[in-house]
Amino acid sequence: MAMAGTRSAPEAMAFSVPKDIQNHPVRNVDRARQREMWWSVAFVSLLVGALLLVAWEHSQWIDLGYAMPRLQAERNASEAEHRHLRLELETLRAPQRIETLAIRDLHMVAPSQMEAVVLELVREAATPPRTLVARR
Repeated sequence: MAMAGTRSAPEAMAFSVPKDIQNHPVRNVDRARQREMWWSVAFVSLLVGALLLVAWEHSQWIDLGYAMPRLQAERNASEAEHRHLRLELETLRAPQRIETLAIRDLHMVAPSQMEAVVLELVREAATPPRTLVARR
């Protein structure tokens, strides 16, 4: 018994749910929200970069702290070697040593008073040294 004003169940279902449902989401780009997101990304990137820079500087200070005693020891060793080489140079430059080597190894003889010629270097008149006067 169907009433004239009522519909049957399949017709009522067909009316309430459309048959071709288009399930494509509509995407509206919110420019303000997108701009805010990019500013947040830039700020976080800057913060991470700053933290990485601070961490790198800290590691460099630690490396320099470990290297300093080694470098000081190398400097002290170099200074000792420098002193030793200066002493050796002065020893090798000694006139007595040179004379001994010349006589012994090269068979040279010292000149007599008659053979020796003494040359004097004549220097031009040097400018007088400056004097400083303190005034009150």
